[in-house]
Amino acid sequence: MQEFTAKFHEELLNACRDREIICVDGNPERGTVKENGRNPDIVSAYSFNTGITIATQACQEKSNEIKAVPMLIDKIDISGKIVTADAMSMQKDIIEKIRMKGGDFIIELKANQRSLRYGVEDRLKQHTPLHSYTEGPELGHGRIETRTYNIYDGLEVITDNEKWGGNMTIIEYELLTIKKVYRCMYS
Repeated sequence: MQEFTAKFHEELLNACRDREIICVDGNPERGTVKENGRNPDIVSAYSFNTGITIATQACQEKSNEIKAVPMLIDKIDISGKIVTADAMSMQKDIIEKIRMKGGDFIIELKANQRSLRYGVEDRLKQHTPLHSYTEGPELGHGRIETRTYNIYDGLEVITDNEKWGGNMTIIEYELLTIKKVYRCMYS
């Protein structure tokens, strides 16, 4: 099955001719329960461009997703591709693995890397973005949203460049939400 998927994936990717985006995420496997009462967790690599899952890696426990991501990355070719992942993958070893295999990454920065996150947030106030753009306002689902993206040179913002491998770009995402109030009139 993996050979078929790899061949079919290459055909679809050749038809797309874009820089491929590989989305990495872990999810519980529904319908299966382990002896401890938990659902087993699976980490998947999904090709955004082709719409297929190109590899999976089982985890022993949810905390092992951090260990499963490097094994998943070893299964796929990410050279020249962009790997996206949630904050759990913001780990030094995972970033080094992606860089070593020639890939780029977009990984969310949250409180799981407390000193990095708060250090970046504090230093962003001192810097002017290299680029900035705004989308919206847009009305949907009972609210009005305006999104602003600010792009910074990570070398200027990250205080511990040696630990994180140097060259990074920081993208700050700000969301302004106004809840729409509906009023009804009766006669």
